[in-house]
Order: sequence, then C-alpha cells, then structure tokens
Amino acid sequence: MERETMSQAEWQVMRVLWASPGATSAQVIASLSQAYDWQGVTIKTLLGRLKNKTLVAAEKSGKKFQYFPLVSEDEQLRQSLESLQASVCNTKQVDLVRLLIETGQFSQTDLEQISQLALEKRDQAPERLICNCIPGQCTCGQHGGHHHG
Repeated sequence: MERETMSQAEWQVMRVLWASPGATSAQVIASLSQAYDWQGVTIKTLLGRLKNKTLVAAEKSGKKFQYFPLVSEDEQLRQSLESLQASVCNTKQVDLVRLLIETGQFSQTDLEQISQLALEKRDQAPERLICNCIPGQCTCGQHGGHHHG
C-alpha cells in the first residue's frame, strides 16, 4: 500500500512514537517542545494529521489518548528512499549514494559493511545502466539529443 509522505515536522513526531510506542500527547509534547519551540497545539495538530494519514493510531486510555505508530521506521525510510529513487534517473542513483556517504555520519564498522555490500553487489551489476527516464526529463545523454527548447 502506498503510504502518504510525511513532512519534516511529522517525522519528528513519529521518531518519538517509534522510540516510545503508546506515548500520550503530553509525552510527545514534552519530548519535542523544547528542542523545536513548538506549542502543544502544534504537536496535537501533527498527531491528528498522522492519524488521518493512517500512520498513527490513537487509543483511549482513561481520559488520555495513547498514540501508536502503524508503520515502522524501516518501512517509512524505505518508502521515502523509493520515492526519491523514482524521481531520479537510474544512471544518477549513484549520486544519491555518494551524497549520503559524503554527508552522513558513519562508524568505521558502518563503512566496512557498506564497502562489503558494494563489493557483493558489483558481481551482479551490469557494466552500464540504461536510462529509464522519459525523453526530455534527463541529462544522462542516452536519448540521442532530442532536446526541445
């Protein structure tokens, strides 16, 4: 099922719920209000939006609601990445990886695992990628110069 995308603010709320499933709005507010200078009403609005997007479930517990994530952090990361990959020529996906490695924070073990994975993938990789874009959407040079200006 195609999940709706999340705003940056919604991601921050989800991170609290992934870390503490079943948190109340007061607990989410306590976690986020200092770091982001958000009002409680803002955080409640974000929780409502996440509920409408079926990313979060609210269960009544006494007078309070507890909020539970309906999607895992891994699933949401994968979907965000797939959405990003779909918007980039497959000949340029290497640029996404390069940017992640250049700008990301990694331990030596992380980088060792990334190197190992790259070596394993290399054996099955084609020598050259074929562009999957609509002509006119891409600058990879595989479309034989059909440029309209």
